[in-house]
Amino acid sequence: MRRLTASLLNINQAQLTINVLDKLARLSTLGWDIQMILVDNGSERDQVRQLSEWFSAARDQFAELLFLSASRNLGANGGRNVAFKLARADQILVLDNDLILPDDPGWLETLWQTMELHPHAGVVGPMLVFSDHPEIVQSAGIALTARGRVGYLNRAQPVGSVASTTVQVVASPSACWLVRREAQQSVGLLSDEFHPVQYEDVDFCVRLDLAGWQILCDRSVRIQHIENVTTRNLKDHAFARMTVRHGLQFREKWADILPKLATITDEDIYWGPIPRVQD
Repeated sequence: MRRLTASLLNINQAQLTINVLDKLARLSTLGWDIQMILVDNGSERDQVRQLSEWFSAARDQFAELLFLSASRNLGANGGRNVAFKLARADQILVLDNDLILPDDPGWLETLWQTMELHPHAGVVGPMLVFSDHPEIVQSAGIALTARGRVGYLNRAQPVGSVASTTVQVVASPSACWLVRREAQQSVGLLSDEFHPVQYEDVDFCVRLDLAGWQILCDRSVRIQHIENVTTRNLKDHAFARMTVRHGLQFREKWADILPKLATITDEDIYWGPIPRVQD
């Protein structure tokens, strides 16, 4: 029996969240002992009701089921920090609710085995692919330039062109993380500096790296991600403006070490349309 804490956030996307919960519930029949923690970040009443009904019907499918409904948006950092504080397992699965998890649960077994094979791994993430173009890479890990610009590795490239290997990266998108609890506790919680979202995951990975932990991307695991479902609907935060502001904060905070972390240049970064328009 493998013990795991799974963490999920929701804000006004109850059905997407339930789709992920349904996939996680099946794992209990396959030898997984799961503490499931769902934090709702101030959703509308009918959304909370849908989730409450699902939880009432699914209590027997998890070792422990915690549903915390906040009266306001705690942010990605605040909501995930609640789960970090309540986690009782040595491995913590952090998920976005806009993932389309594979029907075959082998993806989690692979991430787990990768972490076991690498005792200094603090985070293991998969390759993320686009939900509407699953043959195209969304992110195979995160890299930084010397000035702190973020680039998603292999973005917009065909999945088949990327080797199915495990590589060490500077950071990994928190849409899907398997986190070693010992590593998380050694560096603390996600920073409030980047509330409610954007750069909190990259900052966390940099802190892990400085503490001697590795960030790995197991590119043999491919998981579909819709991307930005929550962030593009934030009522109180202009997403583009917030991204720029947090990017500047991140660069200022880590200015002294960014040149040592850099593995890409500006020319390696692609944020254009998908599929990529060929020159």
